[in-house]
Amino acid sequence: MKTFEQAVGNASIMFVSQAITWTTTLGLTAILGRYLGAAGFGNLYLAITFGLIFSVLVDFGLDQHLVRAIARDRSLAGSYVVHAAAIKTGLALIAYGLIFGVTYFLGYPPELRWVIGIYTLILFFNGVSTTMSAVFQAHERLLHPAISTVIEKVSGAVIAVALLGLGFGVAAPVSAFVAGAALGAAWKAYHLRRLVPIQFTLDAGRLRLLVRSALPFFLYWVLGTVYYRIDVVLLSKLADANVVGWYGAAYRLFDTLVFLPGIISFMILYPILARLAEQSRADLRLAIGNGLHIMILTGLPICTGLFVLAEPIIRFVYGKREFLNAVPALQFLAVALFLLYLNSILAVVLVSLNQERRMTLVAGLALIVNFSLNWLLIPRFQHVAAAAVTAGTELLIFCYLLRHIPKDLLSRESLVVLAKGVGAVAIMAIVLTGMAGHSLLLLLPAGGLSYVASALLLRLVSLDDVRLVRQAVRRGRGSEPAMARMP
Repeated sequence: MKTFEQAVGNASIMFVSQAITWTTTLGLTAILGRYLGAAGFGNLYLAITFGLIFSVLVDFGLDQHLVRAIARDRSLAGSYVVHAAAIKTGLALIAYGLIFGVTYFLGYPPELRWVIGIYTLILFFNGVSTTMSAVFQAHERLLHPAISTVIEKVSGAVIAVALLGLGFGVAAPVSAFVAGAALGAAWKAYHLRRLVPIQFTLDAGRLRLLVRSALPFFLYWVLGTVYYRIDVVLLSKLADANVVGWYGAAYRLFDTLVFLPGIISFMILYPILARLAEQSRADLRLAIGNGLHIMILTGLPICTGLFVLAEPIIRFVYGKREFLNAVPALQFLAVALFLLYLNSILAVVLVSLNQERRMTLVAGLALIVNFSLNWLLIPRFQHVAAAAVTAGTELLIFCYLLRHIPKDLLSRESLVVLAKGVGAVAIMAIVLTGMAGHSLLLLLPAGGLSYVASALLLRLVSLDDVRLVRQAVRRGRGSEPAMARMP
C-alpha cells in the first residue's frame, strides 16, 4: 500500500507540473506559429529536431542505467551522478562538432545553421539536468524535478516572448529555450546536494564501468531517436520549408502529449519495476497490469480527442489557414500516440528485466522500416506520409514487444479494460462528431464529460477505485520526507 500511495503522490506532483508546463508550451507554440508562419516554424522545428537527435549521443543511455542501478543500491548515487555528468560534458563537445559538420554537409543556408547552432547549446544543460533527475527518480522523489521543469518551461516562454517583441525572429525562441534549460538545471543542482552526498573525485574504472553498462541503452536510444526524427530531416531535403512547418505543427502537438508515458512509464513505474524485478514476480505482474490500465484509461480519450478534433485544434492553436494542411498528419499521429503509450509500458518492463538488448533490436528494425517507407512515400505524399509511417512503425514495435514480454507478466484483465475503454471513447467520439462546428472550448469539456460518464456506465472505473486514489493522493502528498526511509 505504501508503494501505491508513494506512486500516486509522485503522479499527482508530476501531473500538476505537467499541467503548468503543457499550458505554457501550448501557449508559446500558438504564439510562435502566428509570429513565424509555416516556413519560420519549420526552421525552428528543424533546429529542435537536431537537438533531439544529438541529445541521444550526450545522454548515452546513462540515465536509464542510473535509475535502475541507484533504485537497487542508493549508495551509488553520489559517485554515479558526478561520473555521468563528466561523461556527458565530453559527449556534448563532440555533439557540437558533429552538428556543425552535418548541417554544412546537408547544404543548409548560414542563417539556418546559426539557429541550429544556438539551439543545440541546450545539449549540455539538458544532459546534466537529466542525470540529476535520474538520481531523484531512483529515490522516487519527484518534487524538485517537477519544479525544475516548470522553471525551465515558464522562464523559457517568458524570455522567448520578450525577445520576439524585440524583433529577434527565430533566434528568440531558440535562445530562450537554452536559458530556460540552464535555470532548470541550476534548481536541480541546488537541491540534489541536499539529497545525496556528492563525491567529486573521478575514477577511470568507474567511468569505464558506466560506459559499458550504458552502452545497450545508448544503442537503443540512438536507433529509436533517429527513427522518430529522421522524417523531419528527410522532409527538409525532399520538400520545402512550408511542408516541414505543417508537419512540425502537427508533431509539436504530438510531442506535447508524450508527457503521459514520460510520467507514468519512465518517471514513476520504471524504478518500481526495477526494484520489484528482483523481489517479487507477483508484485511485478500487478504493477505492470496497473501501469497498462492507467495508460489505457488516460491515453484512449486523449488520442481519440486528438483524432476527432484535429481540425479545430489546429485552427485554435495556430490561427492561420496555411496550417490546416497539418490536420491529416495530426490524425495519423494521434493513432501513433496511443500505440506509443502502450509501447512505453512494455519497453520499461523489458528494461526492468535486464533485456534492453531486445529494445536495441526492435529499434534497429524500426529505423530500417521507417527510413525506407519515408524515402519512398514522402516525395508523393509529403508530411502526411511521414505521419502515417510513424503510426505504422509504432504498430510494428507494439507487435514485437508483445511477442517478447514474458506471458506470466501479462493479464487478460488488460484486454477487458481495453475493450471497455474503446467502448467509452466510441461514445465520446459520437458526441464530439454530433457537436461539430462548436467552439473547441466547448468541445473539450463535452468530450471529457461524455468519456467519464461512459467509463462509469461501463464500470471501467469503480467509485471504490476513485476513493482509493483520492486517499492515496492525500497521503502521498505528505509522504516525501519519508521516501528516503522506504525500501
